[in-house]
Amino acid sequence: MRILMVASEVAPYSTVGGLSQVVYFLANSLIKLGHDVRIFSAKYGVIQPKKPFKRVLWHIKIPTGYQGKSYPQELICNVLINQIGPLKVYFLENREYFELRSNVYEYIDDNIRFFLLSRGCLEWLKSQHSKKLWLPQVIHIHDWHTGYLSEDLHTNQRYLREFYRLPTLFTVHNFHLQGRMNFQLLPKKQQDTGQGNLKHFFHDKLIQQNSLLRGIIYADWVNTVSETYAREILTQAHGEGLEKTLNRYRGKISGILNGIDTREFNPLTDPLIKQNYSRSSLYLRKKNKADLQLKFGLSVNEHIPVLAYSGRLSKQKGIDLLLECLPKLVSEFSFQCIILGQENQTYGQELQKLRDKYPDKISLHLYSDFKLPRKIFAGADMILLPSLFEPCGIVAIEALRYGAIPIVRKTGGLSDIVTDFSPETMIGNGLVFKKSNAWALFAAVIRGVQLYHVPHVWRKLIENAMACNFSWDKAATEYENLYKRILKLRKKFVKDNPHLAHQPTL
Repeated sequence: MRILMVASEVAPYSTVGGLSQVVYFLANSLIKLGHDVRIFSAKYGVIQPKKPFKRVLWHIKIPTGYQGKSYPQELICNVLINQIGPLKVYFLENREYFELRSNVYEYIDDNIRFFLLSRGCLEWLKSQHSKKLWLPQVIHIHDWHTGYLSEDLHTNQRYLREFYRLPTLFTVHNFHLQGRMNFQLLPKKQQDTGQGNLKHFFHDKLIQQNSLLRGIIYADWVNTVSETYAREILTQAHGEGLEKTLNRYRGKISGILNGIDTREFNPLTDPLIKQNYSRSSLYLRKKNKADLQLKFGLSVNEHIPVLAYSGRLSKQKGIDLLLECLPKLVSEFSFQCIILGQENQTYGQELQKLRDKYPDKISLHLYSDFKLPRKIFAGADMILLPSLFEPCGIVAIEALRYGAIPIVRKTGGLSDIVTDFSPETMIGNGLVFKKSNAWALFAAVIRGVQLYHVPHVWRKLIENAMACNFSWDKAATEYENLYKRILKLRKKFVKDNPHLAHQPTL
């Protein structure tokens, strides 16, 4: 199958968030399954490839939709290619909107920049079509930045004639991110309904057109990063203002859990940890615990359980619950707590107060760090994930891989990743609590501490955790099946008299 992924970032070229890693690893896992997968992204100024780019299309004219004289009717771009192993990555080159920007995101004209990326991709495909070169059988677009492509492809006559049969899959990684503005704050009369054509690049109303909403409406299928999150987004609590539209199109919405690179995240070979180990040599893991305690200035004691938090210090991640719960725990029980997260001024100050009050029990690292999480996963006994909502929950997967037991709130992807452990049946891979309050978190931690002090039960829990399979190979197989399903649906839709059930829009 020929698959084209379109995304605003792709590792290792442009890496801001988790999206770049998802695109890279999913593409490579699909290639291993025998598919021809390619990626289309933007050539930002920060990109420094190891191998030189090769220009495949020179001075392509991207129509902006503007018909007057105040702004350009076309933007001149180039398309370049770079290759890592079997993966071919195409880049849209434009000095004004991409190359001269020092960052990937956070510009006031991001809506124009990513509309340009989306339409630039379609213009490249038109060129490919005219030259009878490589074309995809399915386009897989990611997040609000590429929602423009879905609508343009299926409504713009410039592309509709040639690509009428080409289906799109729209993966939304986080529904909270919808563009350069918070659409929920707009007056109801100004809120985008998805009706009417996309404005031209320089129209002052373009920023008010919700490309995430429009991508949902016009894509052949919409998926998100876990099955539970795919259900949660239908509710007002998690729909981010789109729940009415999502409920209307629920028939074409599903979820697939992201994976991790199991070669990179492998305690048996990881050079970042003190002592390598596996599920069959868990006795070696205690050396990593001692190393972690030393590194964070805590007393070395294998009998004291070590709890840890690794992630953003934000309300979404449940830091408020942790701050309320932690004083009660450290004042009454014997354990150590390590917190790693880039400093948030409010939360950072509160955590530092707790650390100063309990220096022998709490240790902090309030800076961005990509090495310490591995040491934490390899040495901590439990990982705290009290998130209010969590689309996927990659930290839980990484923790399981290293045998650190996740304590999670039952939400989003965490619900699909972690199964509550039962000491009676010895089934389960973590500890789960339901309510979003500090006492529910408190009870889950106490359960974990109690299990920790029963060695044969705790060992079984760690073995269960490390036996889990959340590889990208597994996720790729699910995407492969979804692509086949979407292709069948599109073929049904383009027939002369398709059944209404096969229409992507309502």
